Amino acid sequence: MYDLKKLLNLLYTLTYFVSVVPLRAYDRLHRTEFARIRETGDQDGRYEYYPTSVFSFPFLRRYIDRHLQGGKGHSILDIGCGKGLVLLFFSGMSFDRVSGIECDGKLCALARKNLGQVRSKPQIYQTDAAEFSFYGDYDTFYLYNPFDAAILDRCSDMILRSLQSDPRTLTVIYCNPVYGDLLKAKGFEKETHFYYKTDVFVFHGEREHGEG
Repeated sequence: MYDLKKLLNLLYTLTYFVSVVPLRAYDRLHRTEFARIRETGDQDGRYEYYPTSVFSFPFLRRYIDRHLQGGKGHSILDIGCGKGLVLLFFSGMSFDRVSGIECDGKLCALARKNLGQVRSKPQIYQTDAAEFSFYGDYDTFYLYNPFDAAILDRCSDMILRSLQSDPRTLTVIYCNPVYGDLLKAKGFEKETHFYYKTDVFVFHGEREHGEG
């Protein structure tokens, strides 16, 4: 089992860097800047920018089509949206609302510029995930391991508190789920796993609040 995990880790690493190649071609064609890694180092528990692997997009789309009606009737928030690549992907689906939050001002500016280049208009908030006030407007969340356990702990608590005013089922799509056990400890159930290093966690808030 350990050897299999090491092999999967290696395969993921290799395919990740291969996935940057078509992204660079996209950047050249559309004059965007998604592919370049922003090497700022980790800062105050917030990790430096790496673009999501485009090879994960077919798996994301399949899950959303099968379990979230292609996005129809759902609103999604990309927590730590970086340069906006995943926002662009989600904007091509049927979500009622697509938004992102990012605390880094330079990344926010790049995300807005990138999305403007391709005429995509999701809302981007420049704010700290631990201070965002509108989690209650969303039922689906995407993270590409943007920060450490302490920030995820505060962020997930705020998401769960939003159930008090709007009981609903929450879905968290967590790529590179280093702190997945933290979500499970808060009552999220790990529902599925795909394209190695992407887990989906669900919190059945409607059911639990309905029982009270």
